[in-house]
Amino acid sequence: MSSVAAAQTNLESDRPIPLVSFLDPIQADLAAVETKLNEEIRSDVRAAYAISGHTLSAGGKRLRPAAVLLSARSVKNAFPSQTVYASASAVELIHMASLIHDDVVDNTDERRGRPTANVIYGNQISVLVGDYLLAKSIYLAAREGVLEVIRIFSKVTVGLSEGEVLQITAQGDPNTSEETYFDIIKRKTAGFIAGCCEVGAVLSEASPVVRQALSDYGLSLGLAFQIADDLLDFLGDPKVTGKPRGSDLREGKMTLPLIAAYRQLGDEDIRKEQIAGWIQDPETLTPEAIEQVVATIHEFNGFEYARAAAVRQVAEAQSQITHLLPASQYRDSLCSLAEYALGRTS
Repeated sequence: MSSVAAAQTNLESDRPIPLVSFLDPIQADLAAVETKLNEEIRSDVRAAYAISGHTLSAGGKRLRPAAVLLSARSVKNAFPSQTVYASASAVELIHMASLIHDDVVDNTDERRGRPTANVIYGNQISVLVGDYLLAKSIYLAAREGVLEVIRIFSKVTVGLSEGEVLQITAQGDPNTSEETYFDIIKRKTAGFIAGCCEVGAVLSEASPVVRQALSDYGLSLGLAFQIADDLLDFLGDPKVTGKPRGSDLREGKMTLPLIAAYRQLGDEDIRKEQIAGWIQDPETLTPEAIEQVVATIHEFNGFEYARAAAVRQVAEAQSQITHLLPASQYRDSLCSLAEYALGRTS
């Protein structure tokens, strides 16, 4: 049995929750958001429209719009449909922009099993279209006239930028600390999802206490989601994840499973020097080297350590909303979304 297979077997959990099951209550809302997105990416500038369409049609789970919609529905105070749909569309535009920018920065060739925009259209125009989508998102929110939503979106985009800068700064550093890792993912993935949940709360006129609880829920959800993503990078099936195994490693990134294992290696252990060399010069990585890194993480329980951290975040996310939100299918879906983040395969 390979190291990957052994680690996957060790981390087997209950059957993953199907995505559709907890999105059922908001299917009509998601359809309205999808229509809105297709309207908003239209442009007379052919390249802008083409790249935006390429990114949108790549699919994705629309989890960020779903977080807005479920949060808004779960409060049960109000649901201004058009404003909520516009805001849910705006968060997906921000996400699309961040994907395009990340692919340029990381020199990514493939995402979700398809060539990335920068491969097809080039880096320069891709960066500009990413900027275009960011501007579109703020313009869309501004058209609805909800100043607090614009403030949250602005905070989210600042966090995304700061997190990306921190990630690039840490790239190639085998001594990246767990603290630095969490600082990066809090600013990027977790801060973004927290903002989505907060926007839903604001638009449904939630009390300050409920608004904070939904934001905290989103932060924990985002942390669990990113840790799970980092596990999938080593253990997932590339045919399902849509990206090569060890993609983070190939970019010189230290993620939680590797951080947990690497810090246990003694200075005399040759593997410590080897891993440091691969992180500092990822071009020297071979498939055999990636298999060796996976074996080392497995030996030092790095995968179990990361999964336990994700499990704690799922429990924390659910605890934030269980007693504060009224019982409803939407609250149940938020709880299931947290579990899905941990058990997903792509």
